[in-house]
Amino acid sequence: MEAVAHFEAPSWGIVAASLMSPTTRDALRRQDGLYTVLERGREGTRAEVVGSLHEILFAPEDSAALLARFADPAIQIVTLTVTSSGYCIDPASGRLCPEHDGILRDLNAPVPSTAPGILVRGLAAARKAGRRPPVVISCDNMPGNGRMLRQVAMDYAALYDDSLASWIGQSVQFPCSMVDRIVPATTEVDLADAAALLGPSDAAPVSGEPFLQWVIEKFDGPRPYWEAAGAEFVPDVAPWEASKLRLLNGRHMAIAYLGALEGLETVSDFVEDPVFASYVLRFMLREQRPTMPPSKHDIGAYAHQLLERWRNPDIAHQLSRIGRNGSEKLQPRLLASIRDNLMAGRPVPCTMLAVAAWICCMSGQAGAAEPVQMQDPVAEHMRDLGRSAGNDPKRLTSLFLEMEDVFGTELPRLKPFRDELAQAVGMLQRHGPRAAIAALIGS
Repeated sequence: MEAVAHFEAPSWGIVAASLMSPTTRDALRRQDGLYTVLERGREGTRAEVVGSLHEILFAPEDSAALLARFADPAIQIVTLTVTSSGYCIDPASGRLCPEHDGILRDLNAPVPSTAPGILVRGLAAARKAGRRPPVVISCDNMPGNGRMLRQVAMDYAALYDDSLASWIGQSVQFPCSMVDRIVPATTEVDLADAAALLGPSDAAPVSGEPFLQWVIEKFDGPRPYWEAAGAEFVPDVAPWEASKLRLLNGRHMAIAYLGALEGLETVSDFVEDPVFASYVLRFMLREQRPTMPPSKHDIGAYAHQLLERWRNPDIAHQLSRIGRNGSEKLQPRLLASIRDNLMAGRPVPCTMLAVAAWICCMSGQAGAAEPVQMQDPVAEHMRDLGRSAGNDPKRLTSLFLEMEDVFGTELPRLKPFRDELAQAVGMLQRHGPRAAIAALIGS
């Protein structure tokens, strides 16, 4: 293991804000905002201390300070890293959902608690101060995340101030971006390794793989020299976004649900099995690559690179973490490619098996396997559907396809889609993931 220290004082700094918990803020304040990044590769583990955090806020307790930062001319860029549910959108339309519980709470509270609410209130403060607004960059795994965030901000502002909504649309830049690095949840092993490498203990280390990529659409205005750390600025982030969402995130979902049904715990457990690895590669190259937009991006090389990254045994990427909130992720990561392939007349057995695995996991109807527990905002509803359907794969599939927020209305109307999905569900219930995948690969 290797420790790396840098002593050059940065000219830029970060004000970090958490919306959900004060735990990280409290830990970082005790160590002056310093934390360790553990880079875990096959050659060993490197540790680097990061000192770019100048201030750490917890939004519910530091709301006035957080909103005041938006009016500060020194704040040039605002980045967001939340979950897809944190944007409070309607999955079918991609627009802000005014009936979302968080939005309803915001509109009846003196201070907002949602990411869109804090962002819009902060932009309003910047407008009132007469300053040029900061550039706003979403770093989340959502199609067209910058365009989506712009629309969400305008929709939120329009709930109480049309002129603010218009100003946001005309004055604020929302470039799209794509971030690619596997960063598992921090474990006790991370805490121990950080202390062993550095000497002093670190209550908030971060562990990640050696690979990292950040692709950002070009925008106007000052910014840090992110290129020094490998960031790329491009006119259109769509090719990188498509490969990340459909190859990495889409395959992660397939691995999570099929692996959970098999009783596995991590991504590396799954891809180290030759049968499962063959399935993953076939999935990416035969079913996902044809749906990628034309570009110079080498999809084949990226797919093989992903498989090698996933085999990293030192990155314990838990399937239970990857598979959570699947009802909100299924459309962009799996169903969109099914639709594209069916429209082109291409078969999609690998993708169908992944969606079927999600149904089996979330319904509790997984054949002889142990019940799988995956976090999801509609988990109990899906369990109810499973109890209602019992071990009838056709009825189970039919009940799930009535979930318009997940499946929309177009795919469920296609009989070949319904029949093939029900067949895949039945195969998993009767034979389990390994036998189902072996049969698929053999065919």
